[in-house]
Amino acid sequence: DDATAQAALINLRGQGNTSASESRLKTLLASQPDSSALHFALGNVYARQGRWSDAQQAYFLAYAGEPDNADYVFNVAVSLDHLRQNKLAAQYYRMALSASETGHGAFDRNAASKRILELQP
Repeated sequence: DDATAQAALINLRGQGNTSASESRLKTLLASQPDSSALHFALGNVYARQGRWSDAQQAYFLAYAGEPDNADYVFNVAVSLDHLRQNKLAAQYYRMALSASETGHGAFDRNAASKRILELQP
């Protein structure tokens, strides 16, 4: 019943079959709607499908549940970047970098910093 473990397994197994992963994650979210890990995993599925608006919503729900998770904040930034919401994307990249100072993040901090500069008008 551990949502984080289930989300990780679905991400690992579902790289090729995104529709099955999406279905399984939605089923799990129906019973565990506050699981940030499941929302994050669903965002990853949407991102692999190029469904950036859906990914942004899922990543934001993950971030809302765990606002100190640098990876969740970073993925909100990436999804906003893909949606060409440059100002918001830069804001979330900065927030991700800040969050990664007090915790840890798996994202490339140098790439995030570079992207912030690229998004500046």
